[in-house]
This record gives sequence, structure tokens and C-alpha cells, in this order.
Amino acid sequence: MVKATISADIVSSTSLSVEELSLLQSKIRWFLEGLSEKSQGKNWGRLFKGDSVEIFLFDPHEALRVALLLKTLVKKTFSWGKETNARRELFKKYGVRLAIGIGEMRTADRQQDIMDGEAIYFSGRLLEKATKEKATLKRSMLFGSSNPLLTEEINMMLGMLDVMLRNATSRQNEILYHKLLGHNEEEIAKELKIRQSVVNQHSSSIGWNAIESAVTYFEKLNFEQ
Repeated sequence: MVKATISADIVSSTSLSVEELSLLQSKIRWFLEGLSEKSQGKNWGRLFKGDSVEIFLFDPHEALRVALLLKTLVKKTFSWGKETNARRELFKKYGVRLAIGIGEMRTADRQQDIMDGEAIYFSGRLLEKATKEKATLKRSMLFGSSNPLLTEEINMMLGMLDVMLRNATSRQNEILYHKLLGHNEEEIAKELKIRQSVVNQHSSSIGWNAIESAVTYFEKLNFEQ
């Protein structure tokens, strides 16, 4: 059966202070633990080398939503003033650079901490190539599969989403994060202690309707073809 993996790394992690990186790592670990608990252990992930993440997803249809949740989680963690240096500006814009891989998996054993198979090869190699080429300056979300037409189609969609999210504020990312979790605007307003009209305004500014349509479309794809 086809599975999905996500390979990701924190953009310009060296621009963060020790305290900032530690906070971000704790939030990512919390996210990965929640991902596993919600799926009763079918999904799992790991944080390694301090700034790299790998996620295994039993159902490939979850991949885009989870990828966007990870990106918005990282981008909402810090609020920024007007003055940031070039490297911190890269982190502010992109948060994480990530690649989604769809394919067969020979092994995905959490106990032994092993991922091996087509999906992780796709996501891992795409991320490695993007890192070497410094492609984060152009785009930070990539997709790979054995289906060339599907790969081209999804990469076009990810390119548009990338542009939409690039200049999103910390607050907009926070609202988008909750929206991706399925929370309605009233629930988000209560959680963030802001007016519902503010939630609605930020949702419109970030293009939530288009993002939701992309996620819904991805969730209906037939990856077995």
C-alpha cells in the first residue's frame, strides 16, 4: 500500500538563539507526539540533528494537511519586529523547508526508528537537493512520487501555496494552524482571546478558502494509480 513521508528542516536555524531553537524543538516534539496519539500510533515522526524532521503517515491523503500544520506551527512560534537580519528573515518567511514523498514503504518501524522505502527516498532526496541548491529562496514545499503527471500537478499547487504563506504574519499562521485542525472561527476566537471578526479578517487575508480547497483536493486524490 502507498504511504507518505515528510522530510523537513528548519530554515536558517543558526539564526535562532539557543533559547529560541530549544523552544521550537519542544513545540515540534509536542506536535509529533500529538500526531502519533491522534492516529493511535499509525503516524509518527522524529526530530534529529536539532533542526531536521521526518514524518511517516499511514494514510497519504493526510500529507498536505500535516505538512501545512508543521509549517504554520513553526512560523507562528515567534513574533517579529521590523528589524531582522537576512538569515532571520529567511526563517520568518519560510519557517521550514519540506518535501512530501508518496510511495511504497518497506519498513516504517517506530520502535527501531527506521524508515525505509520509496516514499522516504522521494522526500529525503528532494529535500537534500533543495538544500544543496538553496532552493528555499525560491520555494520551500516540494512533492515527489512515481507518477510524473501527479508530481507536476502537486508541485504547481505547492508553489502557489508557498507564495501565499510566504508573507503571512505570526497571527495569521496561528489562525491558519487552528483552521487546519478543523476548528471553527468561534472556537479560534475563544482560544486566542480575540474577536471572531479578527479571525475572519485574517482568514481572508491569508486566503483560507484557496488553502482549504487545495487540502480537500489533495485528500481526494487516488495515489494507488
